[in-house]
Amino acid sequence: MSDEQAIFIEQSADAEPKIGDLIEKQVPGGNPASGLESMMAPSTLAPQGPPPPPDRGFHAWATVAGSFLALFVQFGLANSFGILQSYYEANQLSNLSSSEISWIGGLQQFLLFFGGLFSGRIFDSHGAHILLLPGSLIFTTSLMLTSLCYNYYQFILCQGIFFGIGSSLVFHSSIAVPAQWFARRRALAMGIAVSGSWLRGTLWPIALSRMFNTIDKIFRFFSYFRSESLFLLTLSNLLIRTRLPRRKPAPWNASLQQLKDIPFVLFAFSIAFVFFGLYTPFFYVTTNAARIGTSSAITFYSLSFINAGSTIGRLLAGAGDYIGRMNLAIFSSLVSGILLLAFWIPLSTAPAIIGFSVVYGFFAGLYISLIPACIAQISHHHEIGLRLGLAWGIVSIFALFGPPISGALISNYGGGAKGYEMGGMFSGVVVLAGTVFTVGSRFCLNKEVFAVM
Repeated sequence: MSDEQAIFIEQSADAEPKIGDLIEKQVPGGNPASGLESMMAPSTLAPQGPPPPPDRGFHAWATVAGSFLALFVQFGLANSFGILQSYYEANQLSNLSSSEISWIGGLQQFLLFFGGLFSGRIFDSHGAHILLLPGSLIFTTSLMLTSLCYNYYQFILCQGIFFGIGSSLVFHSSIAVPAQWFARRRALAMGIAVSGSWLRGTLWPIALSRMFNTIDKIFRFFSYFRSESLFLLTLSNLLIRTRLPRRKPAPWNASLQQLKDIPFVLFAFSIAFVFFGLYTPFFYVTTNAARIGTSSAITFYSLSFINAGSTIGRLLAGAGDYIGRMNLAIFSSLVSGILLLAFWIPLSTAPAIIGFSVVYGFFAGLYISLIPACIAQISHHHEIGLRLGLAWGIVSIFALFGPPISGALISNYGGGAKGYEMGGMFSGVVVLAGTVFTVGSRFCLNKEVFAVM
């Protein structure tokens, strides 16, 4: 043995801690036995919880694909309600005002978001499939029933209530589960998943414009949509996988505890105010296009232009992972509010309708896709479903009344330019008010102006 090796072994032996030293350090000057017991206590050996999100892997991206399919089906019809509204006004519900017909879509939106108050808690404790499977069945059944509707109360029950409940179960299970698999690339993953809803909204108005000529064609449309939805939702159920283990359900008063977190409360109310006005163009862009005398093709496709812009915006939401998710949410909602005030009001030509639809859809879609990522960013992993559900529950109240208020403003002025101007002013102001709440939430978390938040 060389002298260098002997010196190394001697230094290693001196550096190696002895168990007696560890016990005495654990209980200074105390009983070695009690120190050993404390080292072997169950609390120190208990698992520290699930590992962090992997941000990659087959199951992670398969879950994103499953969420994409679920939202492709669920939000496709919801985002095409502007086309349905125009069709109902000209056919089965021609004796009703725009505001009255919009209650079908408003009730559908209300139940979609309100269900989060219950779904979020269930998701956190039991996973996605306990919501997704029954939601898929209710959703497809509601489509069959809607195809048989002729009277207003029937549409309220089938498309407003029944469809809204099924949509809620599908939405809240599929929107929350990707956050369990991603942390660093969370905005990208959620943006891809949520883009499915707007891609469907781009395609459906084009198809609907060719199918909604007679009553029997609407029956065939809903029958086809039911079969396709059942197939895609089945694939979604097979692809989606909950990463976190089942846990004891949070107490019902857990939602009240979340209201003590000021940044979360401010952000939840910011979403509510933005949604109060954000969907006005989705409901009324087709009727506005018809008002100014555009061709029937432009009238129907105007909603496709909004959804096409939204699809691009959602796919680019991944930029929030680098410049800040809340920063990007503030920017996108600010631009959406300005567009409503500055460009929705003076629309008078077909090119203006197309340009507004694409640009507004881009920023609206960008904002909406950032919501789950922002809430997940300010939440513990086992609170994501609960907080998303609570936020959507607050949003539901505003989403219920937003489109009908805009519709009432339009109807009160005879459906003319002044009515659409008043509806645009109302929507733009409340969207900008929501932006102020988002700014407050962001600076509660970090007061540095250029921080990545």
